[in-house]
Amino acid sequence: MNDNHLPPTNIEAEEAILGGILLDPKAITIVADILPVEAFSISTHQQIYKAALLLHHKDKQVDLMTVSTWLSDHKLLEKVGGTTKLAQLLNRTVSAVNIDRYSLLVLDKYQRRRLIAAGHEIVDLGYDTAIELETVFDFAESKLFALTTDKKDKFTTEPINDCLADIFNELEQGSLPLFSTGLTDLDSLIGGLTKQDLIIVAARPSMGKSWFACYLANHIAIKEKKPVVFFSAEMSRKQLTKRFLAMHTGIDSQRLMNNVIYEDEMDSLVNGLSNLAELPIEINDTPAEQLTPAKIRSELRKIQSKRGELGLVVLDYIQKLGDRAAGNRAQVIGKYSGACKDIAKQFNVPFVVLAQINRGVESQSNKRPAMASLKDSGDIEQDGDLLLMLYRDEYYKSDTEDNGVMEVIVGKNRNGATGTCKVLFDPSVGAFCDYTS
Repeated sequence: MNDNHLPPTNIEAEEAILGGILLDPKAITIVADILPVEAFSISTHQQIYKAALLLHHKDKQVDLMTVSTWLSDHKLLEKVGGTTKLAQLLNRTVSAVNIDRYSLLVLDKYQRRRLIAAGHEIVDLGYDTAIELETVFDFAESKLFALTTDKKDKFTTEPINDCLADIFNELEQGSLPLFSTGLTDLDSLIGGLTKQDLIIVAARPSMGKSWFACYLANHIAIKEKKPVVFFSAEMSRKQLTKRFLAMHTGIDSQRLMNNVIYEDEMDSLVNGLSNLAELPIEINDTPAEQLTPAKIRSELRKIQSKRGELGLVVLDYIQKLGDRAAGNRAQVIGKYSGACKDIAKQFNVPFVVLAQINRGVESQSNKRPAMASLKDSGDIEQDGDLLLMLYRDEYYKSDTEDNGVMEVIVGKNRNGATGTCKVLFDPSVGAFCDYTS
């Protein structure tokens, strides 16, 4: 085989790094956060470096004696070449002063090996004509994106001990894996919007589910200052923006849609425009037929790369997607709901997906929706971690005592309680606030 086709490696740099770690207890602190175990091309080197990392993460000194003892205790010392191998690494090293430069050399070769492996996978997929072209493009983009952003695959098999360490750190720091909704009673019921959760917001038309999604998006953008991405398969970008503008100005949304502004509202309009322009809200109004899971992932990758960790993703609404003429709509929608859950996990973000309720509730005396009322697919309720169903009594009864009140019915909560809470809702400007009797 031609040498040019051998996997790129730099064995000398790898040995210099390991020798530096065994020589200088401070050396591991320089490379621990930048050099993954997989960067070493030889399994022996990987095992020695892994032992050093484990000791470092337990706040123990890392040197020849501690690494040798750890390997011996775990019956790995002979597999890496025994004390002779460790002594060779140490004797070849004069100083650890250049360990950061050696790390860059090793990382360069590691990235090249990853690029070659990804290229082979992409070539194989290109030849496999049974796989849809969009799937091939999505896979190729995700592979190359992971390389260019230097992101490790977070979905790998890990011992539970590693998971426990992460959990202990979270508990010790008191960090929350969720975001508040800004509605006290709703937070008391569901805790908040949890990262990696698929959150289904379902209702009949005109109940206010799009407004509710706008409210959550606006709240997260303001409070968490993290990018919020709103995929609107129903409304255009301008229509959706005018809804956000109504929330910030208090100007009637219907008049905004028709470009009707009163003179005494100009100051509110200017202030609202200024405040809204500062928020990290991204709107994508790709038509429903073209809005595929691959398209959503592609857009999220770009935004995450440009603006950092995502705060919230919203899709309005799921039954608009896919082939509307398909014979088995339930199967089509089920495919999309499963993909949305995967996206929530992949991007470590709460994913709010809006859904329609079957018109069958209209024939009931009690028109409040139930979990079985979801249109087109039982997979939606199955894939969802949290199911919020919205109901407004005033929509059906003009003489109701609950004017301006929206009921949020928690039909499913994988990690908490179910039940119902009430919030105040003004559909003219999309305002939500806590309910008071």
